[in-house]
Amino acid sequence: MKKIKNLFKEHSPYLLILTLCEGILSLVCTLSFVYSDSLSYNDSLIYNSLGIEKLLETLYSSTFWALLLLILAFIFVLNITCIKYKNLEPGFISICLWVLMFILSINLTKSLMDNLMTSLLFIPIIVINIVAYKTEENKLKKRKSKTK
Repeated sequence: MKKIKNLFKEHSPYLLILTLCEGILSLVCTLSFVYSDSLSYNDSLIYNSLGIEKLLETLYSSTFWALLLLILAFIFVLNITCIKYKNLEPGFISICLWVLMFILSINLTKSLMDNLMTSLLFIPIIVINIVAYKTEENKLKKRKSKTK
């Protein structure tokens, strides 16, 4: 319990909560992909899955699945690196990866409404990442000024 309090004292709570949520998202997406990939067509008619893979399949073509899972895992690992080493560069790279996922999800052959819904999904995530980055930057500056 003391380590958790120390983490919240040293780091931005936004970054900690965001990292936890991104880790859960990465794990759930990987497990749902493995689950849906292992079902036959008849099994998938009987068993309903979480629906996350359905969302990702509508946003991306099926060939991007491995890239998506890899990007989600990288985002999680980069945020953990940002927390562990108190360095902001991995946090900036994770924001860039969210922007990359947003760009990959835009499909000009789909209707404007589909692309607008995709924007409504990704823009809040990107904004939350920027807020977490900025609050972590402020915490690190305060900590650095106290040590001098």
